[in-house]
Amino acid sequence: MKYLIATSLSVLALLFVVVNVSAHNGWVEINTPIVEKGQKAYTELYFGNHSDQHTSYRIDRKWGIQDTKVIVKTPSEKEHDMTSDFYYMGEVSEVDDDRAGLNNFYNGSFKTDEDGIYTVTAKGDFKYGDQEEARVRTAKAFVAASETPTIEGVEEMTGYEQPVTSDRAEIVPMFNPVVTTPGEFITAQLILNGEPVEDEDVSVIRRSDSADIQLETDLNGKFGWEAGEADYYLIRAELEDEGVEYEATMTFVVQEKND
Repeated sequence: MKYLIATSLSVLALLFVVVNVSAHNGWVEINTPIVEKGQKAYTELYFGNHSDQHTSYRIDRKWGIQDTKVIVKTPSEKEHDMTSDFYYMGEVSEVDDDRAGLNNFYNGSFKTDEDGIYTVTAKGDFKYGDQEEARVRTAKAFVAASETPTIEGVEEMTGYEQPVTSDRAEIVPMFNPVVTTPGEFITAQLILNGEPVEDEDVSVIRRSDSADIQLETDLNGKFGWEAGEADYYLIRAELEDEGVEYEATMTFVVQEKND
């Protein structure tokens, strides 16, 4: 009887533990991380990360834009819904091919009227394959706008370290995501419903070759690593809490050092 009680309590405890899940991911990517103030910033929505044990930067199928809202948070903390500004970049029906409408992405843009860091966040609840319950997705990327659009001109900017959601999983950078250079030690934090998530697996994936680093969050949901070579990078985490599957992604750019 004691064994049965202990076993039952263990099973109940497991129901409240955040556990790993695995599926495709969606992410937001900024075309150019630093732009001149007053110019447009171009943004892409990608869906993929299927191969190599879900640590790949490769595109697989397309983002479900119909189940998504994309919000731009300005340096003055105003929010602009740019969802309707996105358009599909792939073939739809003009090509007689079973893959028509697949393996492509959405593109959109917004004007930068202020100096500072803009946060682009895509929030969506979507189903993949035979899933009955929707997966809760949060994807983030950043762009800096300045009258002096250089690394030196934007490196002191802040605002990227502020969470943008209180009811989803989210990756929050503790470093300026538009001016990182190779070899820097950088940290970020994984939070869920506004609280840090400890002992969770996180991947950092390089765009050009899909090389990845596997990390684990600490007691404060933080994880750190040394920035790689100049390239685009995707951070991803997947978790489940009380029967709900969450997905959090963030992209950032490593820039070449100035001599």
